[in-house]
Amino acid sequence: MNYAFTKTKMRVSFTEMLYLIFFISLICAFRAITSMCIGTMILAGIIIHKPSLKSIFNTKAANLFAIGCILFFFLQALSLLYTNNLHEGLHDAQLKSGLIFTPLALLILHTSNNEETGKLYFSYCLALFFASVYLLCIAFTQYLHHKTVSVFFYHALVSPFRFHAVYYSILVFMALLFLIENVTSKNYLLSKLFHLLLLAFFSFFLFLLASKLVISFYIIYCFFTLIKQSRLFKQSRLFICSSTVLLVFSTAFILLTKNPIGARFRDFSNGNISLISQDKFSPAVYFNGLQFRLLEWKLVPQILNEAHGWWMGVSTGDAQALLNQKYISLNMYRGEPGKPGDGYLGYNAHNQLLQSLLQNGIPGVLSFLFICSALIMMARLAKKRILSFTIILLICYLFVESLFEEQYGIVIFTFWPLFINQYCKENFISTKIKEAF
Repeated sequence: MNYAFTKTKMRVSFTEMLYLIFFISLICAFRAITSMCIGTMILAGIIIHKPSLKSIFNTKAANLFAIGCILFFFLQALSLLYTNNLHEGLHDAQLKSGLIFTPLALLILHTSNNEETGKLYFSYCLALFFASVYLLCIAFTQYLHHKTVSVFFYHALVSPFRFHAVYYSILVFMALLFLIENVTSKNYLLSKLFHLLLLAFFSFFLFLLASKLVISFYIIYCFFTLIKQSRLFKQSRLFICSSTVLLVFSTAFILLTKNPIGARFRDFSNGNISLISQDKFSPAVYFNGLQFRLLEWKLVPQILNEAHGWWMGVSTGDAQALLNQKYISLNMYRGEPGKPGDGYLGYNAHNQLLQSLLQNGIPGVLSFLFICSALIMMARLAKKRILSFTIILLICYLFVESLFEEQYGIVIFTFWPLFINQYCKENFISTKIKEAF
C-alpha cells in the first residue's frame, strides 16, 4: 500500500514538474524547450499510463479533435508530392508536426483528477504573473531611457521574449478565465486578497497588450458572467450591477479617449473598404487589418483559378511564393533598400480557412472544418463556460489569423482546449485548490 502511494506521489510530482517547465517555456517563448517538453510528455505518458490505440483514437470529442489535427497534418504533408518548392514544403511539415504531437501529449499524459489539473493551472498563473512582471520592469527601464509610452503596449511590451502580443494576450486570457471561474465558485487561490489582486493585474496587463479580439472577448465574457451570476445569486445584484457599470464606463473611457489601445480599435474601423477593388496600388498605400484580410478573400480565389488548384490546392511549399507574386503584381509595399523588413512580402492569408484552401484546396477546408466541429462538440458536451469561451475565442482567431503557420499558434490552439477540457471533465470545479498545497 505504501509502495503504491509513493509511486503515485512520484508520478504526480514528475507530471507537475514537466508541466511547469512546459508552461515556463510557453510563456517565455523558449521554442526548443517547448518542443522537448512535448516529446517528453508523450514518452512519460506511454511509460506511466501505457495507453492503447483504442483508448486514444475513440469517438470522444477530444479524441476526434486530435484525429482531425493529425489528418490535417497528413493532408498538408501529402502536398509535398506536387510542390515546386520541396525545401519550403519540408520546413512547413516540420513546423506543423505540432498538430500531431501536442494533442497526443495531452491525451497520453493525462492527469488523474480535476484537482490535479487545477493545481497545474494555478502553477501556470503564477509563472505567467512573474513573467509579466518581468516584462513590465523591462518596459519601465526602456521608458526611462527613451521617454516613450509605446514600450508599455502591444508588441513592444513582449519584445524581450520575442513573442507575438496577440498570442501572449491569449495566454493572459486563459489565466483570467481560471481566476474568474474560481471567484464565482468562491475557491480563492491562497487567499481572497491575493486572488483578486492577481485577477486585477492580469486584466490590466491584457489591456496593455492591446489585442482587439482578445479584449473584446474578455469584455463579453465579463458581461456574460456578471449576468449569469446575477440570476444565480439575487443577494449579490447590487455588487454585480455596480461591477457592470464600472466595466461599461472603463471600457468606454479606454476606447473613446486618446490612447494606444483605443487607437488600435479605431484603426480597424477606419479606412475605405472599396480600396481593395483596385487592380493596382501605390507602395505608399496603407492597409489596416480589415482591409488586408478582405483583400486576401480576393487574392486566394484568383490564385486558385490561375493554378487550377481548387481540388488539390497549390501545396504548402508554393502557397507563400504565389501570394508574394500577387503582392508584387499589385505594387504593394515591399520594404525599402537598406532597411529591415520586406513590407507585405511574406504575409500569409491571415485566415486559416483561406490558408487551408490555398494550400490543400477543398479537402483542406473540409479537414479544417472537421477540427472546428470537434471543438464545438467538445464544448457542448462539457457544458462549462470556461471551455466554451476558450473554444469560441480560438475558432474566431482562426478566421483572422493563419494560426497553423507558426509553432506557437499551433501549440496554443491544440493545447488549451484539451487542457481545459481535462480540467472540466468533472461535473464541478474542484474544491479549494489551495488546500491541495
